[in-house]
Amino acid sequence: MQELRFRKTLIHSAILSVFCSLPAAYAAEPAADPDTPEDIETVTITVDQRQVNLQEAALSVTAVNSDLMEQANITDATDLNGYVPGLQINKSGGSERMVSIRGVGSQTPENFFSHPGVSFHMDGAYITNNIALNMGFLDVEHIEVQRGPQGTAFGAASTGGTLNVISKKPVLDEFFGEVQASFGNYNYNQGQAAVNLPIGDEFAIRAVAQTTSHDGYAVSNGIPGGYELDDANNDNSRISAKWQPSDDLSITFIAQHYDAHNNGAALKAIDDPNPDPRVVSQDFPAKFDMTMDVASTIVSWQLSGMTFKSITSYQNMDHAQSFDADRSTFELFNGYDHVATWATSAETVMQEFSLSSAPGGTFDWVIGGFYLNSNSRQYVNEFAGTDPDDLTDILPIDTDPATLPANLSYAENTTVERTSWAPFLQGTLNLTDDFQITAGIRYNDDGFDAMSSTYYATPSPRTFDTDEVTGKFAMNYQLSKDNMVYTSWSRGYKPGGINGGAVNAMVVSTTIEPEIVDAFEIGSKNQLLDNKLKLNVSAFYYNYKDMQYIQEDPIPYSGGLGNIPEANIWGIEAEASWWLLDDSLQLGINATTLHGEYPMEYYALDRREADAAGAAAIANGDAPYPWSYEWFLARGSATVNVEGNTPPNLPKLAGGINATWFGEMESGLITARVEYLYRGDYSARIFGTDVDQVNSYGLLNMFVQYVPDDANWKVWLTATNLTDKAAVAGRFVDPYGSGVVSDEYVAPRQIIANFSYAF
Repeated sequence: MQELRFRKTLIHSAILSVFCSLPAAYAAEPAADPDTPEDIETVTITVDQRQVNLQEAALSVTAVNSDLMEQANITDATDLNGYVPGLQINKSGGSERMVSIRGVGSQTPENFFSHPGVSFHMDGAYITNNIALNMGFLDVEHIEVQRGPQGTAFGAASTGGTLNVISKKPVLDEFFGEVQASFGNYNYNQGQAAVNLPIGDEFAIRAVAQTTSHDGYAVSNGIPGGYELDDANNDNSRISAKWQPSDDLSITFIAQHYDAHNNGAALKAIDDPNPDPRVVSQDFPAKFDMTMDVASTIVSWQLSGMTFKSITSYQNMDHAQSFDADRSTFELFNGYDHVATWATSAETVMQEFSLSSAPGGTFDWVIGGFYLNSNSRQYVNEFAGTDPDDLTDILPIDTDPATLPANLSYAENTTVERTSWAPFLQGTLNLTDDFQITAGIRYNDDGFDAMSSTYYATPSPRTFDTDEVTGKFAMNYQLSKDNMVYTSWSRGYKPGGINGGAVNAMVVSTTIEPEIVDAFEIGSKNQLLDNKLKLNVSAFYYNYKDMQYIQEDPIPYSGGLGNIPEANIWGIEAEASWWLLDDSLQLGINATTLHGEYPMEYYALDRREADAAGAAAIANGDAPYPWSYEWFLARGSATVNVEGNTPPNLPKLAGGINATWFGEMESGLITARVEYLYRGDYSARIFGTDVDQVNSYGLLNMFVQYVPDDANWKVWLTATNLTDKAAVAGRFVDPYGSGVVSDEYVAPRQIIANFSYAF
């Protein structure tokens, strides 16, 4: 009954938000003016394989443009926190990224057989592994963040939504370029050069290269010399070529190479005795190395009454990391637990094509198909013990049992081939000029062939196939030229898979069931007050089936991903921007409130409680020794019922507010921006214990830029986290190794001076 009342309140609140904007919808329409904020803020995005105006898309979507990225120093995925309603990106145990939108995403990408809940795309090409988010952003036109399941247009692994990074493309018939240099504290140095080179009337090349370095934000005091973490030493380059022999045919080729050699991420144990958040008591060096190549070809061909589009992509990633799994020193931990090698490689081929009707007819349609083949390998060595002399044996090893040292606590060598294909179809019926109905359907087929060996186990082949039908149904009505309301249902799907280490598990299944999300949304998009005010609001309700989560087994190292039968998530979000004082001042805000619960009885095993129960059984004599049958039973008895708990990554309030001032001077234009970003409390896991609670924080950022008149250069200063707050960005309760709880802190105060020259 309480849940029903809340749903009614949620719907009523959203409807009220929509109709509060209606009085201005019937005001006299202003004359077209190319300098109005409406034209300044018009953004074209890719929705359902079509290019549409953001304000006309019947779904919740945010476009982060290159100007904002420059002003806010958004250089990689985690920097997007606070700028997109409902989006949260944090690091896990190593340098991977956990991405969620409206609480829907993946709990950890460290499970080799799991899939992200938010799909990541580069110029429309699907990138299979979230480790690739470490590439950062290079020469970006804008980033599209579509919220809610995108099961029709983007298919599997988009239960929470989609991130699509759109790069700047070559321009025909024009030679130009830009060089940029940036310098800041923590020895921050970045240099970038870009050039657009036309070759004849039909061909052009755009090339860009960037190098970035800065010192670490934290220090490991257990390593002689003060070993720095969270440093950066990477190179990023891209070359794009565009051939357009006619107005009807365009072929674009994009090739990007990324290379990083960094120390690892700073994750500080919550029981670290050093009170300084920027100092960690760890004695094993963390490393992160990664190379990534992405090559894509995009074909757009205007046929008679329709458009053919093709995206072909090849991706190759090699990644290796090491880190201190106990997040401590030998003396404090009374031993050691070190991951000496965690290597991942992936080679992927992707093909997507679509055929869409010309817009403007009674019935608009798009039909297409998707194919992906990915071959991946994961190789892990973890060492643990209490004898300091054994630390000399910590190094990468062969899989031959004769070479395995006694202090090897975990080893894995796994290969997986994933093959996916999906046809899709969607149509929009334009009943009137103002009222449209859209329906879409997609069939998803995902197959897995794996060979996995752990410890001394003989390699065992595994196969798993999963298929699901996803789709959407939406209605939108244009109340006026500047006001639109919509409602939609969409279904998202995350493939099932294989738990490689669950061969001898007592509880955890060797297979993972697919995850399904049914999402219901109502919303409104408005441009009010003579197009000075943009206001978008939405309310949503999600019903999860077989939600995937990290499942612990009574037998250590036998866990994997499990499925909670049902979960519910609901919330409201809003975005607004308002131009004032003759367009010299712009105010902006985005806000999201998220809530949810597990509505039915379900018992899960908390790794920390299992460890405590096992230790108590040994101390009480109920178990003769660790790894005995009685010890397993004691660990398994620590299960808890999560019914009524809140799912992870659901802050009750999150968002940001900003003000930007544009000042005309005799010699040029000054732009100044101040913003405040806030993220409320949330739970890091399904258990909702005290250790899972992540506290709220707020950050203050500033930006100022000077662009002289009739000049080709500009300078600007970016300051983030002005108060130098050491807030917890995310908490990772490690289900592997020692099960240590550690915090990721926001980056410290950064002040960066920038200069660019265009030619």
